[in-house]
This record gives sequence, C-alpha cells and structure tokens, in this order.
Amino acid sequence: MRAITRWLVWCGGIGGAICLLLYLLVFDVWLFDPGNDAQLAASAVPALKPGDKVLLRRGSTPGFGELVRCEHPDSPGTWVVGRIFGVRGDRVEVSDGTIQTNGKGLSAAHGCPQQVVPHPVTQNLVTLSCGVVETGAWSFEYLNAPEHMSGGTHSALVEAGKVYLVSDNRFMHQDSRDFGQVDETTCRHVVFRLWGESYTDSSRRFTVLW
Repeated sequence: MRAITRWLVWCGGIGGAICLLLYLLVFDVWLFDPGNDAQLAASAVPALKPGDKVLLRRGSTPGFGELVRCEHPDSPGTWVVGRIFGVRGDRVEVSDGTIQTNGKGLSAAHGCPQQVVPHPVTQNLVTLSCGVVETGAWSFEYLNAPEHMSGGTHSALVEAGKVYLVSDNRFMHQDSRDFGQVDETTCRHVVFRLWGESYTDSSRRFTVLW
C-alpha cells in the first residue's frame, strides 16, 4: 500500500513539474478583462466572455484561422481579440460578415443556438444567429446578423509583418475593419480556457479554443 501511495505521489509530482515547465516555457495566463470597453467585450463573443482566464501560446507565429490576442495598433499597451483571416500577401474581403481570403470563404458547416448580446452602444439586447465553421483540423463558432448589417465591403491586401483580424461577433465587431492591420509580432494564440468568470460554470471550464 505504501509503495502504491509513493508511486502516486511521484506521478503527481512529475505531472506537476511538467505542467509548471509548460507554463514557464510555452504559455502565458491571461484574464480577459475588457473593463469599460463594451465594444471589445461584445466583439469577442462567443469564444470569450469577460472574466475568462485563458492560456496564450508564446514563441510561435499564429496562423490563419486562429483566435489571437494582439496589441491594439492605435493604442499601445491595450489589447484586441480576433481571428486571423489574412497574413502577408493575402487579399481579404469582408462584406456584411461574409469573409473571403484570396477569393475563398469558410462556410458554416451547421448552425448553433442563437445568442442574445447587449449592443455595446445602445445596450439593447440583440438576438444574433450562430454558425459553426469546421475545417477538419479545428472548428469555431461565430455570430452574425445579416438582416441588420449594411456596412458595405471592406477589402485589404495584407502587408508584410501584419495580420488581418475579424471578430467572431461579426455584427458587433472590433477588428481590422475598424483599426486596420495588426503587427503579427504582438499576437499570441489563444489556445485554452481554464475557466470563466464563475468557476462553477462547467460550459466555460477547461475548453480548447482555436
């Protein structure tokens, strides 16, 4: 019995050491706290909500389709959150929430439950449709409101060293349509949610993010 106990303690110690090493060398822990920035809070839904504690991967350049945290190009020291839809040399076109990169889009494989989100300006509750994009390697949800959108078409050719971000909430966005392209060296891939504002909310605990 003592041998089994020692073995379990030893395994637990090794596991803890590995987790600590990964944390020190690979990941940063970040609390998503938009403060008074209601636009940032709304734009990150459904992937992130205020109070989410997440892991950011460092030491690598984020790629197409990944959810990232980057430094705001117009406000050093503050952050923006979005999904990369363009890297160097890509032509990105966004038309009322429909996105094409080099003439190709990622269509929703299927729908998901509608979500009600407070409008960041009026605070009126808005019901948004939800879609799920699946590529085989990863998937993500996004929100849209085609019946309300009339923002025209935004087109950009991504510069060297930059990325083009699109918010997962494509209706209440805060992304490259608003502030332009972002320095890729400031971006970190948001890979995992440890827990949400309430640890007891199992739907937002220990969740893989892409």
